[in-house]
Amino acid sequence: MGAEHSKPSPKADIDNAQRRMAQERGLDLTKWNWAVLGQTKAGKSSMINAIQGKKDSDSGAAKVGIINVTEDRQKYALKTNEHCIIWDMLSFGRHGPVETDFHDRMLYAFDGLLLMSAHTFSEPDLMVIKRAQEYNIPVALVRTMSDVHIGNLMHSEELSMDEAERKLRKEARTNMALNLDRAGLNHMYPEFFIVSSRVLYCHIVGKTLQSGWVEMDEQSLLEWLCRELKKRETT
Repeated sequence: MGAEHSKPSPKADIDNAQRRMAQERGLDLTKWNWAVLGQTKAGKSSMINAIQGKKDSDSGAAKVGIINVTEDRQKYALKTNEHCIIWDMLSFGRHGPVETDFHDRMLYAFDGLLLMSAHTFSEPDLMVIKRAQEYNIPVALVRTMSDVHIGNLMHSEELSMDEAERKLRKEARTNMALNLDRAGLNHMYPEFFIVSSRVLYCHIVGKTLQSGWVEMDEQSLLEWLCRELKKRETT
């Protein structure tokens, strides 16, 4: 069984966790540190590479593979803001019991969390939302691989690109809301973005989208990150 955790006292817990993370893991407290978490095969590493303005094959890119190749707490710079560090974290359950993972990995030491999934968001993701709000940590759900899902819908249901985009957007948001309601978290609607790593990369480096690539919420995600960083700068 996992350790029992008392009701958090956010300020003290966060300060202690940040000091410990700085000593043990190199957390730079002069910068804004965001943790990226995701299920296996969620395309998390490709998203992190896009965020730092890299392709998967570039030098210094996060490792991408069929199996979960991430070593816990790999860090990368956000290309659009030198004061922000993105930490690539292991998926839930690979570090320890899901029920205590948030505290065991001291996720409350981070300034924000991005939860990524290529499909539906699971119970561990919902648990993180609840714990993050206890510590007043901004969190966003990021539905990845939008380009793959749109292509599949166009092929399997013979939809136009616009029809596939609308169907994906509706189904993804409906699914998220249902999962939150079932978990009793209907009052905790986090930010939600549907994105493609390829489209996000183009936004980051200023490249024109290739024909057939569909823009979803990539720009909105970047704008939300900028707003959250500005909030932190004024606190």
